[in-house]
Amino acid sequence: MRLRTLTIATAVALSLTTLGTVAPAAAATSASGPTVGTAAIQANPGNPTSPTATAHTVSVNGTAVPVKAESVSGTSHDVAMFAKGTGTATVSVTMPGLAASATPVVTPRTLAIATTRSGDTVTFTIRDAHPLVIETPGVRALFLFVTPAETAVPSASDPDVLYFGPGEHDAGVIRPESGQTVYLAPGALVHGRIDGDGVTGVQVLGRGILDAGADTSRTDKTMAIRFHDSSDITVSGIGVRNAQWWQTLYIRSSGIHVSWLNLMGTLINNDGIDTDGVQDMTVEHNFVMSGDDGFGWHALDAATNGEPDTRGLHATDTTFWNVTGGNPVRFGSSMETEVFTDISITQSYVLRAKEVALKFDVQDWATVSDVTVDGFHVESQPVGKQAIVLQVLKGQYSNDTGYRDERGRITGITIRDFTDVTADPVTLSGWDATHGISGVAFEDVVLSGAPLTAAQVRTNTFVSGVTVS
Repeated sequence: MRLRTLTIATAVALSLTTLGTVAPAAAATSASGPTVGTAAIQANPGNPTSPTATAHTVSVNGTAVPVKAESVSGTSHDVAMFAKGTGTATVSVTMPGLAASATPVVTPRTLAIATTRSGDTVTFTIRDAHPLVIETPGVRALFLFVTPAETAVPSASDPDVLYFGPGEHDAGVIRPESGQTVYLAPGALVHGRIDGDGVTGVQVLGRGILDAGADTSRTDKTMAIRFHDSSDITVSGIGVRNAQWWQTLYIRSSGIHVSWLNLMGTLINNDGIDTDGVQDMTVEHNFVMSGDDGFGWHALDAATNGEPDTRGLHATDTTFWNVTGGNPVRFGSSMETEVFTDISITQSYVLRAKEVALKFDVQDWATVSDVTVDGFHVESQPVGKQAIVLQVLKGQYSNDTGYRDERGRITGITIRDFTDVTADPVTLSGWDATHGISGVAFEDVVLSGAPLTAAQVRTNTFVSGVTVS
């Protein structure tokens, strides 16, 4: 039986002693570098309603970490979560009956995490918190969400804190007021969604899970987390599961900080982190499993929302798992605004991609400019077998309200340190001489182990100023 928790009062706090914190071991000495200690580990109980997984067991620095077989969009996934302090963490993953010929790999491969194997157990050491996936032939993937230790857990007795302790809660629609904190403790499973409208100074924190399956709707286009006309918003550390539409959306808002989320959704239209008319936003250290665009950064419905600028969006260290439809990163396709500028995406790891690994898709009148993509690593071939697409066009997502029927432009784009395990196409196409693509620099782009050449970049007549170096 689920307990409905009031969203305008504090929930009863449960003890946090079940989190399995261990004291750090004595620091290791090193003659060649700084002293490095062994990290304190805080095991996260995970989803309290999910059964214990049978394909994996995990321990970190000798502390057992629960592995849960979570149901995500009707499919089971093995998930383990823990927080680590400063220092090294030695992770041991046991897979009963592991075939002698199977070679487990820690992904993102770009991080080059070496493993050792003894029987059914693979072991590796990490120094930094990061979402990881253990991929092993013949064994279901293990999603290992490693976060930093929490440094400022809010008090359950604070009247400005909506506190959800370990256990299951039926919250419904959580509507935080300005200055409030929504806190999901490790081991909390909160059924509901978070909707902020016209608020400022709101935080969503913790290491628990927001399950939006029963409280979102594809028909009504409701999201697990939505902030509208809001400012100074922080969303950090939690998991999001089972949204029926986009997982998170920030619209006509500013001063947004999104970090250390683990999003898991595989339905069509399960975008991960979407924006519309946002300024000054930082997105960092997130894991985005999406059934559609991982980042859907666009501008919808100018007749309703107006045409606020999109500017100052900066993402770093994102791990993408994009399936079912869409693309890991998509600028567009609806672009019903004038200005879309000052954008950067750095340190991206694409573990799965459905259509195009990186897509600029301007189907309306925006000028997309001053965009840098730096360190974008595609570790499996997109199903659509396309690496990079930039296009200005009229298409199925162009404005259909009669508000405006006009094309935009793409200019001033740098794509640097882009790697793809296969030699998938790179395609650029403008609409006409006025609405084209210009000033695109490809720097250190490597496809299937070989540097990109100018001859590999497909363009049409309305593309100019492309450089490859």
